Amino acid sequence: MKFKNKNCDEIHVEINGQRIDVNSLQEGSVTLERYKNIRANSDGFEALYPKLNDEALLHVAKNHLKNILLKRKPVTYEESLAACIAPELIKRLELK
Repeated sequence: MKFKNKNCDEIHVEINGQRIDVNSLQEGSVTLERYKNIRANSDGFEALYPKLNDEALLHVAKNHLKNILLKRKPVTYEESLAACIAPELIKRLELK
């Protein structure tokens, strides 16, 4: 997935302090260790997600789910996805 609609100045990603062009990365090529050394703005992280390998993507998904606070039973599709479906997908993927 290429992010053509975004101005290059809007997408900011640095790995170990060096700015990179996210579109030059192969999908699935960014490891968890490399991801932990990334600094990016919101647009940069959005562009980066398809570039993560499975281990890094699982790490990101679990981290995002930890930051979602549901104070009631899920009643919308979004809440059900966050509270029920995504955790089950993560659990199954971790078993493989």
